[in-house]
Amino acid sequence: MKSCINEMKETQPDVSVPTYRRLQYVLLAACILIAPMSLSAWLALCPQYGNPACPTNADPLAALTAFRAANPQLMPAFLFLTIVIPYVYPLSCIGLGLVPMKRSPWLSTIGIACGLVGSVPWGYIADQTFQLNAMARLGNDPLFAMVERNYFSNWEITVVAGGWVLGHLVAYLLLGLALARSRAVPLWAAALIVISVPLMGPIAYGSGNGIIQVAGFALVFLGSIPAAFALLKRKE
Repeated sequence: MKSCINEMKETQPDVSVPTYRRLQYVLLAACILIAPMSLSAWLALCPQYGNPACPTNADPLAALTAFRAANPQLMPAFLFLTIVIPYVYPLSCIGLGLVPMKRSPWLSTIGIACGLVGSVPWGYIADQTFQLNAMARLGNDPLFAMVERNYFSNWEITVVAGGWVLGHLVAYLLLGLALARSRAVPLWAAALIVISVPLMGPIAYGSGNGIIQVAGFALVFLGSIPAAFALLKRKE
């Protein structure tokens, strides 16, 4: 009997996670937490404080005035987050989608795809942010405002910007539902991610209150904590 058991143990495949795969999970788990935390802080520090559309495209002169009057002690942190977010946000969507992938593959896959669509505009957002910061120091506001208005009048830019609005909202909705359906995390964690969607979208923009948007990403961060730990515990 003992020889049979030993033989079975010898023939069982090794289920330990390879080191490179474990490193991937650690990286993705870190991004799962860093992304919503960075987005929440970025929105809170954006110089048009309290405006959910900051930096606003509708009034470039107002954006320039806000950047020029921004707290000089907070601006370095804001610009640093502008660099970080384009790199960590897409990876956070992949990591968040991997957690419920086994039991909810379709919701997870579509949620990841929407998150990647929503990550593309962050290159444009970062570029606009650095331009505003530079022009606020250089002056010549009327010329820059004219360039900004003409730039954002192109329909291609509107399509790209719409990718962020729809992409991240649909992504968090689908990924939150996938987490709830798979029971990969406690139900309260998945519920926080789903609840954050109307807060970050229609409620924040409808009321013009950026604090609600900041709170929405804070809920995503709280709901993502169990997901990050679940990813670290994967045995596959």
